[in-house]
Amino acid sequence: MKKIIVGSLLLLSFSIFAEEIVVYGPSTSKWIGKKYGPVFEKMTGDTIKYVSIDGVVQRLTLEKINPKADIVVGLTPVDIELAKKHGVIQKYKPQNVEKIKKDIQYNKEYYAVPYDYGMLAINYDKTKIKNPPKNLEELGKMRKQLLIQNPNTSNTGAEILQWSFALYGKNWKKFWTTIQPAIYNVEPGWEEAFAKFTAGEAPMMVGYATSDIWFAQDDSQKDRYASFYLEDGNYQYVESAALVAKKEVKAGAKKFMEAVLGEEFQTMTAAKNYMFPVTSVSLGKEFDAVPKTEKKVQFMVNREVVEHLTNYKREAVQILKK
Repeated sequence: MKKIIVGSLLLLSFSIFAEEIVVYGPSTSKWIGKKYGPVFEKMTGDTIKYVSIDGVVQRLTLEKINPKADIVVGLTPVDIELAKKHGVIQKYKPQNVEKIKKDIQYNKEYYAVPYDYGMLAINYDKTKIKNPPKNLEELGKMRKQLLIQNPNTSNTGAEILQWSFALYGKNWKKFWTTIQPAIYNVEPGWEEAFAKFTAGEAPMMVGYATSDIWFAQDDSQKDRYASFYLEDGNYQYVESAALVAKKEVKAGAKKFMEAVLGEEFQTMTAAKNYMFPVTSVSLGKEFDAVPKTEKKVQFMVNREVVEHLTNYKREAVQILKK
């Protein structure tokens, strides 16, 4: 009888203090609401409402006076600096940050906390390209065969822009002018590019090395599609989560920030999002299909990039459309 009463009291306390946590993030992270949401609710009693938004920093800035979100996910290094500049995120240092792998570069002011990372790569059709290009120069010579994402409208496109910064610094335009002849089309996002790529419109697209997991699991694709890296250096991008700046921060939002480095979330980001966890959780055998490289580059954002980012995006797109 006592167990029944105690259990009932616990359920009652959960329901009384339960909160709905509104999470803004890219469409590629819908799994946080659909798959991780029930896990989070079971652990904390709080629910997650995931709102898919491209251009999250712009949306948070528009809502700055009356913030609707509690958490924002999918932030790139540039996003973090822009969000700081506009005052739409706030510092929070989880108690378990020591779990983050030592080779992951991230914001040590703790305006945001990394939760996964991946590698940009070139996805290609093996039936149409027998000898993939080894570097950017060779890629640029393959006329009208590459799908790329728009830096203005796509998270992937923004990551490609950061790749060019990481490789060439102030001479970043060299990246874009080198590959321009290879461009078949500039797509608004990864999903549009992937649809055209798998439909056979172009034999290459800028995508992710972990796409090989997806290809390997599909009998119709595993012998046709694969990914390759370039000798110039390959961009390791990191996704981070942050507390939205607001007067009253929900207790559940802080629980979420602690949970992103927990075993459940880290395991799920690998299984559901095909991304590498930032902590040392075990990976499934499917990750054996992902190509490996030691030539990794990361981009540590600076003030100049933040101040001129809109112009840089516009300039990159203009080069691609020539």
